[in-house]
Amino acid sequence: MAEMPHLLHGYHDNHHRCQLFLNPNHENPLQTFRLRTVKTPWSIHNRFLEHLEAYGLLHFANLAARSGSFTADPSFLTSLIDRWRPETHTFHFRYGELAPTLKDVSMITALPIRGVPVVPPRVSPTWPTDVSGRLRLEMPISDRSSPPRGVPLRWLRTNFEILSTYADLETTKRHVFAYLLWLFGVMFPNSHGELVLPGLIFFAAKIVDEPLPQNPPYSFGSAMLFHTYRGLCDASQKTSFTSKAPLLCVSYEFLQLWS
Repeated sequence: MAEMPHLLHGYHDNHHRCQLFLNPNHENPLQTFRLRTVKTPWSIHNRFLEHLEAYGLLHFANLAARSGSFTADPSFLTSLIDRWRPETHTFHFRYGELAPTLKDVSMITALPIRGVPVVPPRVSPTWPTDVSGRLRLEMPISDRSSPPRGVPLRWLRTNFEILSTYADLETTKRHVFAYLLWLFGVMFPNSHGELVLPGLIFFAAKIVDEPLPQNPPYSFGSAMLFHTYRGLCDASQKTSFTSKAPLLCVSYEFLQLWS
């Protein structure tokens, strides 16, 4: 057997999905990854535009608003995962290595790649109450998870998608806050379902509460790239299967358009 290249790590290689192809006794067929795609997009209200543009989120919001016409390809994305190496954070193809970069993020999504890193602060245990207070609507609590794991995206869209043209400033802020939570849930999907994680509530609140900046202060582009790398690394190590197919948690719009 050929010696393992020095760039590859034995632990990652032993747990990599590629071992399923090499095992002739593997009984279960390889499954295509499940995707946390947005079932119903959220149209951007004109009152949201100034906040989205000031923080460099408008172009990605337009991409998310057209997700209904964007068809994600689970089989194609699965084939990419099979070629991802966690050691180098690159796809290993026959013709060499390739990986998305910050420049790709900027070109495809126009998200800012300069500024303060998007590092969520410590989450307050009272965050469900805080969100309900901000939105003036009690957030639903699932019986299956206590405390709740995040804010449901469907609940946000159902209750805050429609904003009256004559809405006052406080009502508009509530709708902007709800929309930002939904957008972050699309940008950073997770394994807990159609939820936005509590750590991202901080950034939605900052965007709504603070005066509009002249330049985008947060590097949402680098956060998306990190989230994509982490999602690919986790997915490449999923070799055990249950009744459900494994889950891929990345920004599918970005990764597929990059590919």
